[in-house]
Formats: sequence, structure tokens, C-alpha cells
Amino acid sequence: MDINSHEFANYLDKIIEQKVQQLVNAALNRFGIMHGWVGKVVAVNANGTVNVQLFTGATSPSTIPNLLNKSGVTLNVNDEVELHSISSLINAYVAVKK
Repeated sequence: MDINSHEFANYLDKIIEQKVQQLVNAALNRFGIMHGWVGKVVAVNANGTVNVQLFTGATSPSTIPNLLNKSGVTLNVNDEVELHSISSLINAYVAVKK
């Protein structure tokens, strides 16, 4: 398979972005600093939690299930939201409806 210089540049950009994100996440985890992610609500669950598909920067699965809605507003499918957590997506919650 032949790739041109444009495809190769895009490939390198993706690898560099992933590595930088890993380094930043490691530093944030070490100091317990708040993380933030932006995503879209893809499901509103019967128990009031939501499933959110992350836009970028995720090193975990791109759809995070069963997130608590701490935004104070009702969320619907396709709403853009901001997630907050300390250290990782394990303790993430919806903080803001954009």
C-alpha cells in the first residue's frame, strides 16, 4: 500500500495528539487535577443517568455509560455536555449542558 505525504502527515498528527494526551492525563492524574471532556448525550437512561459519546481526547472507550447528571438541567439525546472528573473517566459526571 502506498501512502502519500498528506496521509503520512495526518497519521503522524494523530499519533502525536494521542501521545500528548497520554502525557497530559498522566500529569493531571499525578496531581489530582480536575479533567474536562466534551461530548454528546446519546441516551437518557430510566434511572436518570445518561450515556455520553466523547468528541476527542479520550483514551478510554468513546461512549461513557451511566453518568450522573449534576448539571441541574434536564438532558436530552444530542445535547452537548461537559464532563468533569478527577483522575479518570471512572468518576466522571455531567457538569454542564452547553
